[in-house]
Amino acid sequence: MLGRTLREVSAALKQGQITPTELCRKCLSLIKKTKFLNAYITVSEEVALKQAEESEKRYKNGQSLGDLDGIPIAVKDNFSTSGIETTCASNMLKGALAGPDPKDSTTVHDPINKPFMLPSLADVSKLCIGIPKEYLVPELSSEVRSLWSKAADLFESEGAKVLEVSLPHTSYSIVCYHVLCTSEVASNMARFDGLQYGHRCDIDVSTEAMYAATRREGFNDVVRGRILSGNFFLLKENYENYFVKAQKVRRLIANDFVNAFNSGVDVLLTPTTLSEAVPYLEFIKEDNRTRSAQDDIFTQAVNMAGLPAVSIPVALSNQGLPIGLQFIGRAFCDQQLLTVAKWFEKQL
Repeated sequence: MLGRTLREVSAALKQGQITPTELCRKCLSLIKKTKFLNAYITVSEEVALKQAEESEKRYKNGQSLGDLDGIPIAVKDNFSTSGIETTCASNMLKGALAGPDPKDSTTVHDPINKPFMLPSLADVSKLCIGIPKEYLVPELSSEVRSLWSKAADLFESEGAKVLEVSLPHTSYSIVCYHVLCTSEVASNMARFDGLQYGHRCDIDVSTEAMYAATRREGFNDVVRGRILSGNFFLLKENYENYFVKAQKVRRLIANDFVNAFNSGVDVLLTPTTLSEAVPYLEFIKEDNRTRSAQDDIFTQAVNMAGLPAVSIPVALSNQGLPIGLQFIGRAFCDQQLLTVAKWFEKQL
């Protein structure tokens, strides 16, 4: 059952082939068996089973909430969840995240950021879909390339306009992200010294010893590496050559998207990764930085530009592994983006 698609699992629940509680227990059992992968940080087993029981009652009464009712989900540990601790996979940040901060200048306080219902899109003939030519890189697998082309043809066959656009600074997004991300990590993590925020060690020999031990216990190797890199980029003698230049490149990347959308494009259609999902044994053959430099080429530019994007699973590869395509929307046009993605998903 766990190897089936969401549609198949949803159908099985509706037909009574499996109950929400049975499905939930299967998921929990698999999580325990694969604990060595360290894929799950917080497992809310009691909450999940209680919700599964409630879902089971709804199915018996013919009052299902929808296609996803009774299907367990997992979310990345940097999404704040009500009643469940968010840690960002860090001992230091555990318990330090507590909702929006009115003094946080990086938070967008805008009335449009309210829950909304996605309308069902029946006609896409008024849409213009952009295809970034820079994303057609030699490393792109033939399977992903073919699915990307078929997706564009689907929109075109339904009357949408498909237009090639240019995002000329795409290739700089990875290195730009590295400089800015590590610099921001170094700056933001400086406050976590064990006094006011986050984790605090038990060492009380001296203030300096407490600082050092707290940060050693609270940050893993990846975070410590980013802090070191970020502090290097922020040194007085390096600031202009690294951080300031990266900010300028970030602006160029953002302007690329502005120009693309100003050309009349509503949504961009791109691959999500260069190839199918990578099996675990293949994934661990390379360090995370090397793999990210390869596979994040289609997604990092979106982060640099501050735009909404969503990846939609479209097919399984010849090896039976998932392949996704990405839709990128205009700034704050999340509803339009998700509406188009919803339409596309229904065509698959």
